[in-house]
Amino acid sequence: MNNQHIPAVQTIRGRKLWFGLAATLAAFAIDGYLAFVITWRTCFIGHGQLGALSLGGVRWLLVGITIGLFVLSVIGGVTSYGHWKQLSGEREMRHAESSGTAEFVAMLTVLASVALSVGIVWLSLPLIFIDVCMRAH
Repeated sequence: MNNQHIPAVQTIRGRKLWFGLAATLAAFAIDGYLAFVITWRTCFIGHGQLGALSLGGVRWLLVGITIGLFVLSVIGGVTSYGHWKQLSGEREMRHAESSGTAEFVAMLTVLASVALSVGIVWLSLPLIFIDVCMRAH
């Protein structure tokens, strides 16, 4: 068993290690919540407007929110990838093994970040490209 990376575990503590997962999960949850609230407010209360924003303005608002939260999710993933590289000593993710809890959390966060970043884009595509107030019949 190769224990050459054990001292690196001491350099990454709780908050730093969990930042990637927390940022990714928060970005995904906030994106879904804001998309729901904005479209609900626009379509059912605002009759196609959100304050002074027209339907086109609401679409651009959703694009901006999606891009901002996607970037936050990617930052969380990149941070976790850096932690994983520091903890594991491996150069490539395809040789990933997690011999300790901190290394496992970092690797899990990298995978979760990829999945939830794709999820942010996937969930926002209909709101961006299809009429926000369109209902399925």
